[in-house]
Amino acid sequence: MLSTHTSFQLNDVERLPLTFGKYDISPRDEGILLLFTSVIIALRPKTHIPNIRGLLHLFILTLLRGVVPVAQALGSMFNKLISKSSVVEKSGELTLEEALDVIFNTKIVFSCNNMLQRCNGSSNGSEMALTDLCLSITNDRSLQTNAICGLSWIGKGLLLRGHEKIKDITMIFIECLISDTKISLPLIEGSHENNEEQKWDPLARKCAAEAFHVLMSDAEVCLNKKFHATIRPLYKQRFFSSMMPIFQQLISRSDSSLSRCLLLRAFAHVMSDTPLIVILNEAKKLIPILLDCLSMLTKDIQDKDILYGLLLVLSGMLTEKNGQEAVIENAHIIINCLIKLVDYPHKTLVRETAIQCLVALSELPHARIYPLRTQVLRALPKCLDDTKRSVRHEAVKCRQAWASIASSRSLRF
Repeated sequence: MLSTHTSFQLNDVERLPLTFGKYDISPRDEGILLLFTSVIIALRPKTHIPNIRGLLHLFILTLLRGVVPVAQALGSMFNKLISKSSVVEKSGELTLEEALDVIFNTKIVFSCNNMLQRCNGSSNGSEMALTDLCLSITNDRSLQTNAICGLSWIGKGLLLRGHEKIKDITMIFIECLISDTKISLPLIEGSHENNEEQKWDPLARKCAAEAFHVLMSDAEVCLNKKFHATIRPLYKQRFFSSMMPIFQQLISRSDSSLSRCLLLRAFAHVMSDTPLIVILNEAKKLIPILLDCLSMLTKDIQDKDILYGLLLVLSGMLTEKNGQEAVIENAHIIINCLIKLVDYPHKTLVRETAIQCLVALSELPHARIYPLRTQVLRALPKCLDDTKRSVRHEAVKCRQAWASIASSRSLRF
């Protein structure tokens, strides 16, 4: 269909080298391509795809133009491709290992208009692999963001099936996040080489942080059971356990405010999409980072959804015994943070949940929270005048809970 109804010639594009800009995508071609990606996304595992090598090359070239469904289709392909260890029923069938070799090692040739200003040490500036492009600077800055977006969906496909190559992909994203710091990652050869001369695009670095949302969130349009994705049990738990010590170390050692904010944003995505039972086991270590994330995310209206997700994590900690033990030690810091969120203007659910958390905190040992009762009660009148009835209702419950603490003479330990 692609060869007969579009300008794409799979037999031609299958031959190396891959040349970016070889095809100009017309609106008609893009429409047919999107239709084809929907078919690829919905295929069952082990389904034979004719000329899959040419299709893989075409998808790589078109995702660099910012066609997100193509990236999602690539993620689905990597999720369902057979491994070399499996029996290959048909000769010429592309294996997962061969497809990964294309992503990590096959060079893409760029024209002088896209010439790379700074590139990974293994590339010469006019040609490089998709993974190298994520860590490079080009005249066309959208190339880097599109490469990161595409790699995030490929990584998601690998993460769901539990493939070890997801480690290399996440390290590429983290390298983008810390590109203006003096921290180096031993897992990436040549990490931060000539760092002083680099001028990384802030948009690309933010895209690398959002890649962790792609990795951990439940996608609706691809890579789920409805579309026959291969999903290994407990994959989120394993990913969280592997990433938490890395983020902890990098956040504590970061010497750049921008890098620290990006690291917090990325880890916020990981925390908010991790099952609560895993979070509770690490609650004492996570609460300081979680509070830093909450404070950082209040500054931008675009962060309202992830802010709400983190509040749900905190709410879960407050209602479970394991979490409460960790919360007690930081009660005063948590309360101060929540007070700043009770009048958050951009999302009603943030205000509601912040007030609900304050109600839950009123159940902590009296000696821990009694000194803060006046501060909480002073913050509530503005909530009682909130435009949303649900917020006013929660504020009334919160005032009653904290007022009863003020009149209580008994100490609870």
